[in-house]
Formats: sequence, structure tokens, C-alpha cells
Amino acid sequence: MIKHTFRNTLALKIQKKLYYGWVIIALAVVAMFFSSPGQTYGISVFIDAYIADFGLSRTLISSIYSVATVISGILLVFVGRAVDKHGPRRMLVVVGIGLVIATLFNSFINGIVMIFFGFFMMRYLGQGSLTLIPGALVPQWFEKRRALAISLMTTGTILGTLIVPALNLSIIQNYSWQTAWRMWSVLALVVLVPLMALFVINKPEDIGLLPDNKAASDAETLQAEMDKMIATSWTLKEALRTKEFWLIGLISMIMPMVNTGLMFHFFSIMKLQGIDSSTAAIVIGLVALPGFFMPIFAGTIVDRYRSKFIILIALVVITLDFLFLNIVHSFITGAIFMLVLGLANNMQGVTLNVIWVKYFGRMHLGSIRGAAAVFGVIGSALGPLPFGLSYDLTGSYTTILFIVAGLTFTGAIMAASIKRPVK
Repeated sequence: MIKHTFRNTLALKIQKKLYYGWVIIALAVVAMFFSSPGQTYGISVFIDAYIADFGLSRTLISSIYSVATVISGILLVFVGRAVDKHGPRRMLVVVGIGLVIATLFNSFINGIVMIFFGFFMMRYLGQGSLTLIPGALVPQWFEKRRALAISLMTTGTILGTLIVPALNLSIIQNYSWQTAWRMWSVLALVVLVPLMALFVINKPEDIGLLPDNKAASDAETLQAEMDKMIATSWTLKEALRTKEFWLIGLISMIMPMVNTGLMFHFFSIMKLQGIDSSTAAIVIGLVALPGFFMPIFAGTIVDRYRSKFIILIALVVITLDFLFLNIVHSFITGAIFMLVLGLANNMQGVTLNVIWVKYFGRMHLGSIRGAAAVFGVIGSALGPLPFGLSYDLTGSYTTILFIVAGLTFTGAIMAASIKRPVK
């Protein structure tokens, strides 16, 4: 039975003209964009200012960032369970309010302890929760076009990658890093929280629909589809018993580790390569551009070919790309590196988002994605420190770049052994 709430009534009015699943994707794009203040590409622009203002070493601030990220990653399990219990809408509102408070807190930090708590809140609420919850919401609304839907959802992160580093840098240079954090607090309060509260519907069944805009002819049909969803879905305990959960989880750990280490120290890496910070701010945004073309290819490639082969090829390409980074010394070569990285990252990212629901169903997706998110966040935590040590011990990043290439190639080998589990 449909509950006659304001949200449901509004959704049904929109549904008469447009499948509400597309509205859900638009809301997910907004949520993913607002993960940017907690993403490494958003935080990295603040690092040099922190080092200058508080007299910290690059290794120390990398260590603090890593510890804060590990703790936030472990706690994401509780966010996943809360999504299954309370629904994505309520959790998006709660996390949005938390983001308002966290970004405001970051504008008042005055030392190493507050930096740690600031990192923790931004990683937990931004990088963790605001990517986890949309990833559990959108697959509820699509089945046949799930890859397309997820690729469209990730444009929020793509826009963030393209816009946020240059935006943060501009505000920091023209005003202050405190002003940049306060800007995000205001934006989250007036944009993110109201949109999530007013328009998010947890699943199509809540308004009498089925995924992919299929209408339920009667209550029995709707119940039959619900029973089918339950029967084909794995619980978290069941998923944990499969080797695929752990293999996909480990693969999900590698790229956040690599990308976070790269983005966290990106401006330092580019400086050593002879590229100034203003040019580097443009180069770092180029990683987002290939993502705009993913909706064109996602449905065809991800739905047509086996997921493990897509992941394998993407990781091999990333391996070669990081070897190429050693000879980047200009805007052109830097642009080539970032565009290739962005293409492979997006292809792998969409495939990994699809594979969780493809293998384990959507009934307990929040709990499973919450547990799986631990891999990614811990990977993010482990990334900055090796890069920082490489710089502090050798004065360059050459050693760590070769190690990174070895890690991504190891992930490609793991991808080759994945197969769909049988319940």
C-alpha cells in the first residue's frame, strides 16, 4: 500500500511525466558531488596551507590523514546497516546535516588534533557516506539499465573532480582556506539537505512501481516482485562466505589506495616534474573528462561483457599509465596521463558498482556495500603515507610509482579469478 506522504504525492505527480528513477539519479549526482569536500582531490588543495600554517611535515600530515581514514572506513559498516534499516533518504539527510557541521568545524582548526578530527569527519561523511548511500539507492530503481544509471550517478564525482580542486585553490589564494570550508558548509545547508529531504524516495515499490518503470498491475504482482527480490538477494553473512566478496573487496582497495596517494600529493608530484600549481590544478581536473562519456558506453560494455574482464583490462591500462607518469614533464604529457587514468578509473568504477548488486542482489545492498566500502576507505588511508615517505626519504616519488604499478598489476591477476557466486 502506498503511503500518502507529501514526498510520495509529489513523486507520483512527477511520475506522470517522467520516470522517477531519473529524478533519483539526479539527486544521487548532487549527493556524489557533495562528497567532494571529503574526497582527496578536494582536501589535497588544503595540504600545503596546513603545512605552512602549522609547521607540519608531509609524512606527519599523511599519517594523520591515513589514521583518520582507516577509522572512518571501519565505521562505514554502521552506515550500511542504517541504510537498510532506516532507508537511504533519512540517512542522506542525517549525513548532509553532519557535513554542514563538519565543514564548519574545519574552518576553525588551529592545530594537529583538530586537523585529525577534521579529516575524520570529512572522510566519514563525505568520501565514505555520500558515495555509499547513493550507490545503494540508485540500483533499487534500475535493473536492465543499471550500468547506465550508475554511470550517470558517478557524474557527480566527475563534476567534483573537474570543478572542486580549482575552486578550492581559487578561494584559498584569493581569500583563505577557512573561507573555502565555510563556503561548503553554506552550500550543504541550502542545497544538499533540502533536496534529499524533499525528493528522495527509497525504492520504486514505495510508490507502487517496479524497477525500470514497470508498473505493478495489482498488489499481488507487486508482492511477487518483492518476493523475487528477497529470494535472489544475499545477506551480508552469506556474502562474506564467498571468495568473490573478498576478491572484489581487495580489488576495490587497490585503486582508492593508488588514487588517494596520487591526489593527496599531486601538487608536490607535479612541482617536482616542473609543472606549477596553477597548471597542476587544471591537469588534476582532466581526470574527470572521460567520465562524461561513460553513459554512452556503460550499458553496452558493462552489460554485454563479463565484469572481470573489464576490470582486468582497466587495471592493466592503469599499470602502464603509472609507469608513464615517470616521464611526465609538461602540460601535454600530464594531460595524457590524467585522461588515460580517468578513462580506466571510470570503467573499473562503474563495473565494480554494478558487480555488487549483480552478484548479491538489492535487498541487503546497504549492508553489503557498507562492509565492502571498508576495503576502499582503508585503501584510501594507506595511499598517502607511502607517497609521503618516498618523498621524505628520497626526495622524489619514483620508487612509489613503480610500487604502484606492481599493485595494480596484482589486482588484474585477482580479477581474472572472479566468477559469479551461486547461492
